[in-house]
Amino acid sequence: MFRSLGRFVRKTRRRDASRTWQSFRDAKVINPFSEYQWTSQPYPSYNMPRVARDVRPHRTLKAISHCDEKGWWHILDAQGRDVGKLAAFASRLLQGKHRCDYAPDRVKGDSVIIVNAIHVFFPGHTWVRHCLSSNFFLTLLLCLFQPHLCKDTKIYRFWRNRRTDPRGAKVLTATRLMMLNPSIIISQAVKGMLPNNLLRNNFLRRLYCYPGAIHPHWGMPQVIVPVEKRPEMIPDAFTFEAEVRQSE
Repeated sequence: MFRSLGRFVRKTRRRDASRTWQSFRDAKVINPFSEYQWTSQPYPSYNMPRVARDVRPHRTLKAISHCDEKGWWHILDAQGRDVGKLAAFASRLLQGKHRCDYAPDRVKGDSVIIVNAIHVFFPGHTWVRHCLSSNFFLTLLLCLFQPHLCKDTKIYRFWRNRRTDPRGAKVLTATRLMMLNPSIIISQAVKGMLPNNLLRNNFLRRLYCYPGAIHPHWGMPQVIVPVEKRPEMIPDAFTFEAEVRQSE
């Protein structure tokens, strides 16, 4: 059927979709029932922050709200949340579109605090470097000895002072930006979803993003709370034996 074994191997590689445009670290078999086919993380598991062994067990409340003399505050947990969906939700809170007194030309939104920014989720090939070859060994050699042939799928452009600067924009990849400051990724996503007018900077002043799980705002509740140890035996509110003893 095929004249040579090499041609047969090349044809089978082309049909295997799990071998195309994937990193050599995250090459996985395609699952047709999953929401995202390929997911990755910015760094290997041994370089990602971990929970200490001697720490008390904690749980996340996902999102909580708090009201004080300065208005409403919303504390969001970004661990495992999609960057785009989280930024869209935060932008609506900042603009006040959930309030009955919403006005597009005024700042009537609430303040937003986002924690665990280092554990955000990007679908697909955002974090990893991808080479122009689907071969595992060739991809590994190119990434090691010729990194200029590789490319990242997510980049950020920061203009210095004006668009006509001869140096152009400063280009940073998502992996590099995560190493510098993980909060910038969510801040840039929220900034891109806010209206580009004079009110955008006023909206962004109400956004507080932190890489860790604990925010430093005094008097604000934390979204990461310790797990309460419930008693093993909870007495019943009403029993027949207790009523008989009281009657005696």
